[in-house]
Amino acid sequence: MKKLIASAGIAAVGAASLQAAPQVGLSPTQTSKPWSISASLRGFYDDNITTAPDAIKEESYGIEISPSINYNVVRESTQISLGYTFGLRWYEDREPDSSDESHQVSANIIHDVSPSLSFKLSDTFRVAQEPTIANGARTRVLRGEQDYLQNDASISATKRLSDTLSVLGQYSNRLINYDDQGFSGILDRVEHTPLVHLMSQINPNTVGLIGYRFKAVRYTADEIIPGSGIDPNIRDANSHYAYVGVDHAFTPALQGSARIGVQHTEFENAPAGVDDNVTNPFADANLSYGYAEGSNVQVGVKHERNRNDLAFAGASSLILDQEQTVIYSSINHRITAKLNASLQGTYLNGSYEGGGPGVDGVDDEYWALGLNLNYTINQFLAAEAGYNFDDYDSGVLSAFRSYDRNRVYIGLRASY
Repeated sequence: MKKLIASAGIAAVGAASLQAAPQVGLSPTQTSKPWSISASLRGFYDDNITTAPDAIKEESYGIEISPSINYNVVRESTQISLGYTFGLRWYEDREPDSSDESHQVSANIIHDVSPSLSFKLSDTFRVAQEPTIANGARTRVLRGEQDYLQNDASISATKRLSDTLSVLGQYSNRLINYDDQGFSGILDRVEHTPLVHLMSQINPNTVGLIGYRFKAVRYTADEIIPGSGIDPNIRDANSHYAYVGVDHAFTPALQGSARIGVQHTEFENAPAGVDDNVTNPFADANLSYGYAEGSNVQVGVKHERNRNDLAFAGASSLILDQEQTVIYSSINHRITAKLNASLQGTYLNGSYEGGGPGVDGVDDEYWALGLNLNYTINQFLAAEAGYNFDDYDSGVLSAFRSYDRNRVYIGLRASY
């Protein structure tokens, strides 16, 4: 890696390429051992390796290698899982650096102190050279000749107060750092997110809840916001969420979850003349259905304020963040006993907050589609092929920011 960076972020919506390949877990013959190893080898074609506008985009064939090792152990009151994945992507037609590396380490611990009290610790650390912006169910690739580092950590406790009432407390921390100054001044930050849920078992199939969440976003870069001469902390924000929710099992195969409420955001360092208090709806809902053995479909929607990678559209036109709606869906279908297909789709609409006339309220749109086919050769080896499409239409500075991208790949995955 060119330079060690000191911060961290999310491996939430997936890896940097938003590929549709499902996660490979342990087969029935492997559950007796606590550890597993796997490796994939893919050949790929990428028609926009820098996620640039059509006029200047570059294409390349390449090879991707990704070994991983995982450790899982279950005891009477404790579950532990550890994992490490290394990625190496080589491009035939990219100069001067023809390869990217990535490292991802994850850890999860669940411990039941008693029948009424449990704790969970989790952490995901990733350092790579193809950065992403991951908001909700959206992952948009940002290409730069740089390293970046992200870490997500959380700790939570659930306490049962009675036969029907329980409380959940959680604290999450996200740390993000980019090597490139152009991204660093806009996106380097730490996010602190505590929350509390009071949950009630309404009936055997339904849980209702009342929730509150606080999110403090602090921008941390030493660099100024590019083109502005302004300190990044001018976009620091505090958000308060209040909502009600329900989790319901309609049938053993059909389940749904919903959180609906409001989000109030204060930009404590916003300059005079910029609206520093904003209130908007908050929603997070999803529905999943297992329609056949080995086959399922999921749809969801999420609406809230989020960070974006544009801080200024011109001199003195400060952009604070975006109000975003994300709609996502996935289908995993078992075609035969050995052949599985998965299809994933994401749509995002983001409306800019701030930026002055011609920017404030203008929308970005992002579409992503991924298709993967997986054929099991035997219990240790599988062949896979896939296609990913991304289309980003920026309502601001479109000539410099909008792009589309097509990627195809074919390869083998071995696991033991």
